Amino acid sequence: MRSQYDAVVIGAGPAGSTAAYEIASAGFSVLLLEKHSRPGFPLSCAEAVSIGAVASLPEMREEWISTRIKRACLVGPNQCRITVNRKNAGYILDRPRFDFALAERARAAGADLVCNAIGRDLTRPDRLFASVDVLLESGETVPVEAKVFIAADGVESQIARTAGMTNLCNRDEVFAAAQYRVEEIDIESDVMTFYVGRKIAPGGYVWVFPKSDRSANIGIGITGKTLRGGDAVRMLNRFLRTWYPGGKIGSRSCGLVPTFQGTGTFRLHNILAVGDAARAIDSFSGAGIGHALSSGKHAGRAAAAYISGEITDIGELDSLYPGRYFDERLEELKLYARLRRAYLRFTDGDFNDIVYILRDYFDGRSADNIHVGTLIVHLIKTRPRLLKFIRYVL
Repeated sequence: MRSQYDAVVIGAGPAGSTAAYEIASAGFSVLLLEKHSRPGFPLSCAEAVSIGAVASLPEMREEWISTRIKRACLVGPNQCRITVNRKNAGYILDRPRFDFALAERARAAGADLVCNAIGRDLTRPDRLFASVDVLLESGETVPVEAKVFIAADGVESQIARTAGMTNLCNRDEVFAAAQYRVEEIDIESDVMTFYVGRKIAPGGYVWVFPKSDRSANIGIGITGKTLRGGDAVRMLNRFLRTWYPGGKIGSRSCGLVPTFQGTGTFRLHNILAVGDAARAIDSFSGAGIGHALSSGKHAGRAAAAYISGEITDIGELDSLYPGRYFDERLEELKLYARLRRAYLRFTDGDFNDIVYILRDYFDGRSADNIHVGTLIVHLIKTRPRLLKFIRYVL
């Protein structure tokens, strides 16, 4: 590790590794810091991703994929269910291998990857940040200078917060999540299943994402001002006792999943935030891998443009990042934030109605060529009382 680089990226998840790869590929020096002993560990993700979300990658290696998803199932509070076919819907990843491979791609492009290292305080002698203190495994703190810094340190995003970015979420703007790897269960390996209802997962849902035909990631995300820290684990345990009583729990993880907080959490002078650190996430489902890859790509390219002198004034950086990322994803981020507001108002009766309507709508058809507008019109025509939720979506 040198004392000076063109860029320093804090966090070697998908967003950080992608940003580091873009900078290194452009011929500039970049330091990629990872606080754990290896990128991809520990696992804190449900590992599901759509095919479109990883379309920007040059390839999807077989060793990154645990299962291929071809069907999705929604289960309502009264246990009514609808299963929809969708050819090549997505993957359940092997995130440790996936993340490690992305970090190795950045390293192969020329980035210096340093693990067991934490980027902490940034110095700012004038308008721009000039260096970051790197805490090494030995306990030594070393200052590293750079022209651009990229915060890719996840939901906690300490480097962005200490720099002065306002990325705090209110309690009802995050999902409290818990997940188990459950073994020794019988499960269809190409179906991802979602369970909804105020009793089973208030403000969120339970997911069952198959890792094989004998194991799955089973987790829960809930939200609400009245919920306590242990409620997600308690509700997940209750779900497992009901639906998978013979399952053997392997690894466990828990944490918070943020929601989109608007456009002000992506850049402050020459520090760019990406992925969860920027709150670049689907507020409706909590999905973040696609946004991590996209934001990392555009932030890395913007950083390279600034380092090269193509952009001379840091204020002009907005047109590249977050500008180009917003061109690609902002409307989607806003839509899912609005959908979440409507979703939080659903009753168990509403959830059951929606399952029945979807079951009728998809009778004999797949979701390959679904038209969202047509589906919404069908929902409203079938259950006019659902019209009351439209104002939260518009």
